[in-house]
Amino acid sequence: MSKTARSISEHLNRTQQPLMTPKGMGDLLPPHAAQRRELAGKLLKHFALAGYELVTPPLFEHASVVEEGNETVDPRDLLRFVEPETGEVAVLRPDITPQVARMVATRLTDRPTPYHLCYEGRVLHHQRGRAHKHRQITQIGLECIGIASPSGDVETIAMAAEACQGVGLKDFRIELCTSALVGSVMASIPAADRERIAECVGSKDGATLRALGRDAKLSKMNLERLETLLTHYGDLSVLASARKAFRFGGAQETLANLQAIADGLTRRGLGEKLHVDLSETRGLTYYTGASFQIFAEGPGETICSGGRYDNLLARYGRNLPATGFALDLENLQWALREAGKPFSGDTLRRLALVEPADNEAHLPRILRAHGVAVATLPAGTSDKDALAFTKSWGYAAMVVPSRGATRAHRILDGASRKFNMVDKASVPTLIEWAFANQE
Repeated sequence: MSKTARSISEHLNRTQQPLMTPKGMGDLLPPHAAQRRELAGKLLKHFALAGYELVTPPLFEHASVVEEGNETVDPRDLLRFVEPETGEVAVLRPDITPQVARMVATRLTDRPTPYHLCYEGRVLHHQRGRAHKHRQITQIGLECIGIASPSGDVETIAMAAEACQGVGLKDFRIELCTSALVGSVMASIPAADRERIAECVGSKDGATLRALGRDAKLSKMNLERLETLLTHYGDLSVLASARKAFRFGGAQETLANLQAIADGLTRRGLGEKLHVDLSETRGLTYYTGASFQIFAEGPGETICSGGRYDNLLARYGRNLPATGFALDLENLQWALREAGKPFSGDTLRRLALVEPADNEAHLPRILRAHGVAVATLPAGTSDKDALAFTKSWGYAAMVVPSRGATRAHRILDGASRKFNMVDKASVPTLIEWAFANQE
């Protein structure tokens, strides 16, 4: 086969196959991209009003930074590459919190505590099991660094809940957790058995837990403690029951701390949304105090998670207490749709306009000055093509200026009307008509 023939054959093979994004990746198309941007903007404004300053970390970090700050991530799950200029190994970030910790420990040492920082960005999570693919997640979160008391936990959890309420999600559940109770029991379990036993506890699988406990030769006392933890799941009355059931180690102090957080959230009007799960093992080696998750109908997984991580900053050379959370924007949008309150996000009024003649060239400028988004089509575009464009891209109306009367066609009800665009005073009338019953 000649070189030319081979080139043509390769081109045909490429063009006959769909052009796909890498596994686990995806595009955001109109109008969803605008909706996501508007949702993110509203959440960040909510954080800013509470004094949280925006930071923007890089998309990738040196591998050592990520591995130092996130021991829950398997190094095999990180997407690595070698920087051509330095030869250093870098990774695409699986989490933003370690990056914020790095900033506080290295770039913000001249600022006094507490640090109130927020962020937005994409992270890359690796999905194990049958899916075995990476998934990009857009997160918005905040970190409250430098406050050790329960008031810091109350503030961050309340901020997460109020952010959800602020974008229209009213029906959700806040699940308060602490890994301290499970962790104190797990510490005496042989290292080889901890992961499997932690999975059973986290999934509340009592039968398998008993079988594994026998195989691992757990003491009767430890097995009973783990089994009792499985039953401590539900409303806030769980905390009263736990104070009677658990008196080992620092259990009473842990429960008192969780009660103080629950009381603080109740005072902020969130008591009815609170639930407790004392057998949660998520972040067993990461969280040092209370953690939480927010659930809502739709996604089948958390829309927000976070907690206290007082040991992280010390890994970067600055020992400070910290707590925070991250919202999964995709899951939040899903929950809003499920609740019948999809976040439209599109606050702009939008018109499609065929490029006007010279004497009407001012029209797009005047419309935009009134806050109307105007997409122009080439002069001479037929009404059929202009109307198809207007409908397909979700514009409210099609406008066709002319030297006589400018014609407009409204998509919502199919109404048409003529306007005298020579008189600029009629532009507000056009705007009012084009968006009638749509706002």
